[in-house]
Amino acid sequence: MFNGSSGADYQDTKIINDGFWPDINAGDFEKRRGVPAHMDKEAIAYAVAAAIAQLNIELNTTKEQYQKSGFAKASSVTGQPSIGEKNLLVILYEKAVYARAKADLLPEFATQQTKEAGDRVAEKESDTKESLLAESQQHVRAMKGKGRVGVELI
Repeated sequence: MFNGSSGADYQDTKIINDGFWPDINAGDFEKRRGVPAHMDKEAIAYAVAAAIAQLNIELNTTKEQYQKSGFAKASSVTGQPSIGEKNLLVILYEKAVYARAKADLLPEFATQQTKEAGDRVAEKESDTKESLLAESQQHVRAMKGKGRVGVELI
């Protein structure tokens, strides 16, 4: 009988952030990024935490600019589209974290698949990882107020 549940067993591990950027639930990452239910929950949480740490370093100047403008949290930044309780800045941050975390977990996907399917995943791992990291960078650039592509003189 259908009860509205997908049957997936998502974890409820909350990764506490720095107070400006939102806390992230590893189970939300699992659900949104289609992480296989049999993957190690701790490895997933660690990948999400690592992605958060990397992005926080990369976005430190952006965070400081918002704080100097009087915004104590990313969620309080006004003048952006929002969905429910989340503004675009929070949405982009989550998407960047999720893309980076999934890129970090790709070797786990490859080793936990069946032999034949795992070989296909492993073959495409490099391209997929690059695509996920590029996706993350596009979101970071948007949070910094930049376009998708930038050119600088060397």
